Amino acid sequence: MDAGVVDAPSGDSASSGGASAGGRGGRGGQGSGGSTGNGGSTGSGGATGSGGATVMCTPPTGGSQGYTTRFWDCCKPSCAWSQNTGGKSPAKTCNKQNQTVGAGNQSACSGGDAHACWDMAPWAESDTKAYAYAAFNGGGCGTCYELKFTGQSNSNNNDPGAKALCGKTLVVQVINIGNITQGQFDLMIPGGGVGDFNACSNQWGVSGSALGERYGGVMLTCQKQNNELEARKACTLDGCSKLFSSSNLSLLHAGCDWTVNWLNTADNPKVVYSQVACPNELTSKSGLR
Repeated sequence: MDAGVVDAPSGDSASSGGASAGGRGGRGGQGSGGSTGNGGSTGSGGATGSGGATVMCTPPTGGSQGYTTRFWDCCKPSCAWSQNTGGKSPAKTCNKQNQTVGAGNQSACSGGDAHACWDMAPWAESDTKAYAYAAFNGGGCGTCYELKFTGQSNSNNNDPGAKALCGKTLVVQVINIGNITQGQFDLMIPGGGVGDFNACSNQWGVSGSALGERYGGVMLTCQKQNNELEARKACTLDGCSKLFSSSNLSLLHAGCDWTVNWLNTADNPKVVYSQVACPNELTSKSGLR
């Protein structure tokens, strides 16, 4: 289980998320690798023909060992407070209607009107690369990391969703700091679980049950019902649709669907990570430079 991340200079906690899956996952098939087809003979240039054997993913090496979890509590991120950013400009925050508000506004999780802005939901650049914001204790507010998925889960050694992530890369910017474990990247994913604090029910006008499990969100609810991968995916997409049924929540809906469409409903997947220069794709949205 994850502890909360600090959401205010006074030490108030924001959300935690991404608890381990409640159900035991089935073992994911990895394929036999495919026999060489008609075009599989070696050509004059030495390359394997089009029918050649499937190349299995080799887990990445180098960097530090870590893993990802998930949360979205609608609180003001802790890196939106200037006293937490080490001289960087604070991250932007938004009101209930997702309009930008001042850096001094109190967090919605402490009775104010400052929430996480909806464009901080994750998004895919391609099938193998994506961007996200995260809570992490390491380089401090505004630092960025490249996370390479190993194909393993931190919670379930046989998780088929995690296996399929091998070879994918996620670049994240630290937008929250706080009480989370060493090497843990708590990804900001709408519908990922509100954790210790919940400003989402008020902001989105939804009931608590629609938010899914407090630690783990919509996806964990689905895992507990049926942890077979395709059933987990279908259930999660349905849960995202119900949670973000209002048309004005389309950015959040897309971020929730990302859990299935890119992250493959992986159960707390393991990564190797390295600090990198922050790309404009992340800083232009967060305002944290």
